Amino acid sequence: MTREASKREEHSLATAKRMAKEQRRRQLLETASEIVRTEGTEALTLGYLAERAGVTKPIAYEHFGTRAGLLIALYRDYDERQTLAMRAALEAKGRTLEDVAGIVSAAYIDCVLTAGPEFGAISAALSATEEMEDFRQSLRDSYVAEYRKAFARFVKLPRQEGEVLMEGILGASEALAQAAASGRTSREQAIAALSRIMLGALSAPDRP
Repeated sequence: MTREASKREEHSLATAKRMAKEQRRRQLLETASEIVRTEGTEALTLGYLAERAGVTKPIAYEHFGTRAGLLIALYRDYDERQTLAMRAALEAKGRTLEDVAGIVSAAYIDCVLTAGPEFGAISAALSATEEMEDFRQSLRDSYVAEYRKAFARFVKLPRQEGEVLMEGILGASEALAQAAASGRTSREQAIAALSRIMLGALSAPDRP
């Protein structure tokens, strides 16, 4: 075997190993989500996850490290799905400021509603961990960055003003999503209200 052929084989084996690891992680996350949905967060431990997924405990620990690490991975998984869905919708339909406000609003509300009660349970379980505060802030920062990027084509804001405004919009998103999840308002009402808040904040008379 030539050196070039050997390198190609090594690359193929490394790729296969990486893909297998990613597939295993996806299986573990799906199993963990099912445990939370059917048995609650109290039942979710790395040992029980390994048992339910049919793997050894070291594999579960290798992927997540700690129970808090597993909870954070589940939370991040919901967040990443919402972000990807929002980006796809923006690329396909985000032609006006009104379009973008509606898409961003629907993406946030639908993420919480689609995740179901387990999303709130995971958040509540994480609130008791030291890791959660830093993680929560990193999520807020990423949401603010996504919002700024989504609206940047239509609204030019100084950095500091934009950060504060997006923080306010994010707060409204969280409140209305929870209202829809708890049944205090409908999905449609929550999306419409959030869109109006966004447009009101970003379409002020003194905006360029």
